[in-house]
Amino acid sequence: MRDHGLEVERPRRPLAIEISQDVDQLSSPSSYPVKVTVEHLDAIDDESKTEIVHARFVVGADGAHSWVRKTLGIEMDGEQTGDLTGFGVIDLIPETNFPDIRNRTVIHSTNGSCMVIPREGDTVRLYIQLSDADVVDPLTGRVDKSRMNPEKLLSVSRKILHPFELADTKAIEWWTIYIIGQRVASSYTVKDRVFIAGDACHTHSPKAGQGMNASMNDTHNLAWKLAHVVRGWSSPSVLKTYEQERRKYAQDLINFDKEFASLFSAFQTFGGFTSGTSVHYSPSAIVDPRHQECAENLVIGQRMLPQIFVRAADARPIEIQDLLPSDIRFKVLFFVGNLTEARITELNLLAEEMSKPSSFLCKYSADGNISTVFEIITITAGKEGRDKLLARACILPYPLDKVSIIPSSISLGGGAYERFGMDPKQITLVVVRPDGYVGTIVPSTAVADLENYFGSFLIPHDLDS
Repeated sequence: MRDHGLEVERPRRPLAIEISQDVDQLSSPSSYPVKVTVEHLDAIDDESKTEIVHARFVVGADGAHSWVRKTLGIEMDGEQTGDLTGFGVIDLIPETNFPDIRNRTVIHSTNGSCMVIPREGDTVRLYIQLSDADVVDPLTGRVDKSRMNPEKLLSVSRKILHPFELADTKAIEWWTIYIIGQRVASSYTVKDRVFIAGDACHTHSPKAGQGMNASMNDTHNLAWKLAHVVRGWSSPSVLKTYEQERRKYAQDLINFDKEFASLFSAFQTFGGFTSGTSVHYSPSAIVDPRHQECAENLVIGQRMLPQIFVRAADARPIEIQDLLPSDIRFKVLFFVGNLTEARITELNLLAEEMSKPSSFLCKYSADGNISTVFEIITITAGKEGRDKLLARACILPYPLDKVSIIPSSISLGGGAYERFGMDPKQITLVVVRPDGYVGTIVPSTAVADLENYFGSFLIPHDLDS
């Protein structure tokens, strides 16, 4: 960060945050309507103890006890889980004859439930279901760690594992206890100027491994939208899709977590959810599913599917995900199908249209350079040798000549057109958002819909100015 002129200042803490009520100021993306008072904890005198920061936007990624959320009066909707809310976690090197100790395993028994998570080296993490009485102080209703210790956790685990044995061990690296609070913030933003993300928005059990996944995807979703607005590429209206997309996901996560936490349900049942690949954003300005039939298996609103292709320049296999970096640019994938003579003629006409100043590629490129906001990838159909691949790349007209790839052989996971449900006899355009989600798909006969898609949130730029 320092290399880019950014510095993290410590030790600091916020004291107050105020948001302007001026409508004109709030509506102008170049204004600074948020005022934050910051305390310097290492100040040597009263004069330098506080600092006033005026900000265009503020993001509170400050955890489950978020100061930003509480200060702005954002409520957390939800409740603690029911009867068996207590859980113990212990990292240890176990001495046991349980045969699946090195596998991710869920154990149900009459004595309770336990989850086994293999870790680095010989370490294993055990999630152990406990009763409220084991972890909660009845007077305060809060977790009381003095009511539990590693030996008691091993004793509970031993009963769950019976008739297998679990010996006492000194090789305990870490342990803790907790109760599950399954809650989601009532709002993720105030006036689209202050946002909260991560655990500040949602709390749930850690057993499905969704804490970091959900939080990183919150900030990833928000970051590219903020970057677009700050750079003047997108209208501030795009920021409204942050709460629309991520709060719905958090609510789905809470519902999933309630079942997962209470039942320790089988992993395969929820594989898509726990891996994050089944997240499906609803229709919005940046999710337009009207032409879903053009690629039936490439779901608009979900992440772009992984697929191996062959790059024309060097005939090397390449994973499509490696061509979709998180660089705040939209990736426009031109699936041009079979390159017949008629198709080449069609592509020349399409490229001519795309090169006009009125085309979305030119209209929304802030500096007149298409590659600033968009990355174009051309994907043909067929299986040919390197010479024909190179010749094919030379045939493609600007701006469709940027990156040329074709589906790989079946042995490398090929058959992309079939897998995506596309017709190689047609030209299909797929828009992948900066966060890797499919924003829309259109046939070449409906490029006007693509113009409308980008026109709903991107800001046009006058190249003559």
